Amino acid sequence: MNKIHQAYKEAVKAKRWDPNRECYLDPKGNVCTDPKTIDFDALVKSIPSEVEEIQKEKDEK
Repeated sequence: MNKIHQAYKEAVKAKRWDPNRECYLDPKGNVCTDPKTIDFDALVKSIPSEVEEIQKEKDEK
């Protein structure tokens, strides 16, 4: 959690706002967000479906 907050604070301080995606970016171009705005329940619920999608793609090949 602390890493998320530090990355966000650093991106804000460096003014790395991406107007196309409407978010702040870390030095590598990854999205940074204020940890206070993250819906952890929704994030946790999305992980199994993401894993299932990856498995389906592997099975199709």
